[in-house]
Amino acid sequence: MVDVNKTTEELIFDAALSIFQKKGLAGARMQEIADAAGINKSMLHYYYRSKELLFKQVFLLSFKQFSASVIPLLNQPNTWEEKIPLLVAHYISSMQKNPDLPMFVINELRYNPDEFINIVTENRVGNTLFIQQLKEGMEKGFIRPIRPIQVMVSIISETVFPFIAQPMINYMTHVQETSWEVFIETRQAVIPEMLIKYLKEF
Repeated sequence: MVDVNKTTEELIFDAALSIFQKKGLAGARMQEIADAAGINKSMLHYYYRSKELLFKQVFLLSFKQFSASVIPLLNQPNTWEEKIPLLVAHYISSMQKNPDLPMFVINELRYNPDEFINIVTENRVGNTLFIQQLKEGMEKGFIRPIRPIQVMVSIISETVFPFIAQPMINYMTHVQETSWEVFIETRQAVIPEMLIKYLKEF
């Protein structure tokens, strides 16, 4: 049912996000998005001339919202060891909800990097409590002395890569659709364990 309290643009965004998440850019149809938004196709084209433009706008905003959502986790008043599992769970949950987001980001970073650089600049992690905790632990000798950015890159790469490489992983390991969720749940447990052990045991 269409929410009468939302603007036409909000209805289009919600409908497009839902359909793009389920079917991707190739599988989505403008008529389907228009129907889900409760408008006609001509009205949809008035706001967005092409499916590609709509896809870009939807996922650009999704990436911006996702980037901003990480900062509160990094500033929570808990230990750095407690933050790592929370960050891993957050990244994995976000990828499950937006499976097209990683490839979209990669393509945009390659061909249109300026917009993403601006988003990352707005949401710098360098001044967060998590980074400060890592630096303090390294100074006191409790944590392996590496640059904190290496920790963030490890978290991102370890959580995001399986979603980018899912077809290859399925082929190599014969993971079926029913067991993919089990595979990801295992990753969610393994990544923090490996990373924390690496940082503390040296």
